[in-house]
Amino acid sequence: MKNRIAAGIVLYNPDDINRVQQCIESVLEQIEHVYIFDNSVQPVQLLKTSQITYVTKANGDEPSCEKVNNVVNSSKVNKNYGIAYALNRIMERAQQDGFDWVLTMDQDSILPSGMIPDFRNRINSDSGRTAIFCPQVIDKRRAYMKAERRDCVVNVEECITSASCTSIQAWKDVGGFDEWLFIDLVDNEFCKRLVSSGYQIKRVNRWVLDQEFGKIIPKSKRSQKFWIRLSQLLHNKNIAKFSYRKYVSPLRVYYTNRNIIYANRKLKAYGPVAYNNYNCKGYLGFIISFNLPSLLRARHKGQVFSAIVRGTFDGLSAHVKLWSPNNE
Repeated sequence: MKNRIAAGIVLYNPDDINRVQQCIESVLEQIEHVYIFDNSVQPVQLLKTSQITYVTKANGDEPSCEKVNNVVNSSKVNKNYGIAYALNRIMERAQQDGFDWVLTMDQDSILPSGMIPDFRNRINSDSGRTAIFCPQVIDKRRAYMKAERRDCVVNVEECITSASCTSIQAWKDVGGFDEWLFIDLVDNEFCKRLVSSGYQIKRVNRWVLDQEFGKIIPKSKRSQKFWIRLSQLLHNKNIAKFSYRKYVSPLRVYYTNRNIIYANRKLKAYGPVAYNNYNCKGYLGFIISFNLPSLLRARHKGQVFSAIVRGTFDGLSAHVKLWSPNNE
């Protein structure tokens, strides 16, 4: 039986509309159908050649989608519902339309040519419990990030949502994306539930996605070399992050602090969640490797400190239902 693959793109106030167009075009070259969920406060006006129709919010909680020339479905909500909500609506719609897998993309990511035909072949020949096929992901602005050997497929514990091809059945089995998280660590928490349910995440190393994480400016070549070398000597990957300047968003600091506490409370029976994002093994390491550098780098340190405090409090005080595979 042939597995059908759709794609889903979540928009949120894109700075470069042309880049969004390129993203859509790179996907349509390899996939028959694309769903777009627009989380922007002001609707994104894409070129007419993209054959996108914006559909007003339906009565009730969920936005509606409308089929347009068998090419693009678009959901227009005029409000930011968060990445998890948007992804769930995309997966639901794809399931209704008879698709089996969904490739999720960030609005500014360009899909490597030939990746989806390769993923499709792997999906059709896979006999295991694979939930996600994904590429390697690097940010070329960060000189310390290097692609690994490209002739193998590796089982990994987690992956980012961009350019990941996810089984709708697996998504459904574990209860979908956690919408309370809203934005940060949505992918980490979702992947933890997949792996804890016996699913596999397979990274196909021959494919490499260049993905920009955050607003950063690389320092001089000499400075980059110094910090990367020091990181290697001290065996501490976090030191290499001083090879660039970073804009620190108090809002993202808030959600990161809130969500890392919430996710680890929710999944405490299955081991730590998301700490490896910050090259640490536990909460104390998170404070040292994320909160402290965020304060040091921030232009508005008072706002960032307040975000840390509020995020920590909200993460600790949130009502958490302990998760287990039997809950879904």
